[in-house]
Amino acid sequence: MIKSTIASIAMVSIAGALSATASADDWDMRAYTGAEIATDSEAANSWTLSATSAQGPGLVFVCTENSGMRGAVVYEPDEDLVDQALFSRGWTANKTGNVTVGDWSMEDRWVHQRRANTLTTSNRSTIVAMLNGVNRGENIALDFHRMDPMTLTFPETGDAFTSFVQSCPITGRR
Repeated sequence: MIKSTIASIAMVSIAGALSATASADDWDMRAYTGAEIATDSEAANSWTLSATSAQGPGLVFVCTENSGMRGAVVYEPDEDLVDQALFSRGWTANKTGNVTVGDWSMEDRWVHQRRANTLTTSNRSTIVAMLNGVNRGENIALDFHRMDPMTLTFPETGDAFTSFVQSCPITGRR
């Protein structure tokens, strides 16, 4: 079921990209070979997709050939969302919270890096729901214990979103 949901993301994102305007693409997609940014997305072995919400916090999706997918919420963004989400800063703790996308809601356990101001999940169902929600233009609501609730609105998807979904081997498009 998860594979079919992820595959449907790819198909929906392609259709969404065809109808999106060029100015709507505020998503940043990067391809990496090892730790270096790759110029050829086909030769890469990991990819990131990131954007800042209208409310300020950012969202980063990470896909790697060997480690699968992760999703990160950067609740107090610095200059580069991807760097902030990927590089560990200090201790981590588990934090349970509710994620709501449209009519779908799920309690999930995230890794909280307080010094980096990030919450990260490897739960594929949560990541797929957030990707689908972003693609459909739905708000993503996050409610974690001892944190202010967040309802985030992201830019329309475009070429960067489509490239990420097509490049990521987890989606079955490669």
